[in-house]
Amino acid sequence: MSKRKSTERQEIICAILSECDHKPLASFELSAREEKFFRARSKKAVAAAARNTAHFTNAYPLPVAKPFQAVLGASLAVILAAWALAAVYLYVFEPTDKSPIVNGCLAIMVVAIGWVVVGGITHRNIIRQKTYDVLFARFSQAQFGDAVHRFHRKFGFDETVGITQKELDELRKNDDDEDWRAAASVGFLLNYFEVMASGVVKDDLHEGIVRENFRGVICFYHDKCWPIIEQANAANHRTFANLMRLKTYYDSLDELRSLRRRNLIFLAVAGAVAALLALAILRA
Repeated sequence: MSKRKSTERQEIICAILSECDHKPLASFELSAREEKFFRARSKKAVAAAARNTAHFTNAYPLPVAKPFQAVLGASLAVILAAWALAAVYLYVFEPTDKSPIVNGCLAIMVVAIGWVVVGGITHRNIIRQKTYDVLFARFSQAQFGDAVHRFHRKFGFDETVGITQKELDELRKNDDDEDWRAAASVGFLLNYFEVMASGVVKDDLHEGIVRENFRGVICFYHDKCWPIIEQANAANHRTFANLMRLKTYYDSLDELRSLRRRNLIFLAVAGAVAALLALAILRA
């Protein structure tokens, strides 16, 4: 993604919004005050979106769910509640020996922290094991292998040549059973990768393991079937939504890695020049 000025990014966002189907502003019968309010908020929202699309921050944040955060919150609530009750007890009754109360609160804190540590390790191991099971299960699934074979035999291996919905409709019209199976393989594989992407987004599958082992495969089928994905998502925004999020995230990682590499080179050169200048000044 090339570098663009903030004003240009705002214009791009406004242009995209103008392509959406929506009712005209006059149809809402806004008062002058309401219109002024919404225009100001809209301008701020566009400016914020432009800042988020800056070249240095163009990495797309994958919206991964964090179900284990509930355990962290519960343990923190237990610790805070224990100390709060202890403080109330000490304030009301003013016991001479406060050590049992303090020791009890410390014991509760240790138990809560241990619960979090053990639960976190167990949760991580379960997610990793489940991810490996899902990734390697495809080798033992005959249906997956047949779908891949029919897909590539019919549509080839060039991801730059996309598959359109019109092609699938023509294949389904034929009486040839092999054409039917080839068309069905597209839907099977796309739904398979959508389920995998959904598992990553919901934190049911380990994002790092999926990225390291399956990133190229996901990107290939996404690009190869992009016309179908785009048309289906336009009809229903939830269709293949997780697969699109995951592919956008992967693309942004490449851009961010390239940007960081250029920044490191620039900083190294600048540091070397600064060091040489400092050395020259000291010798003068």
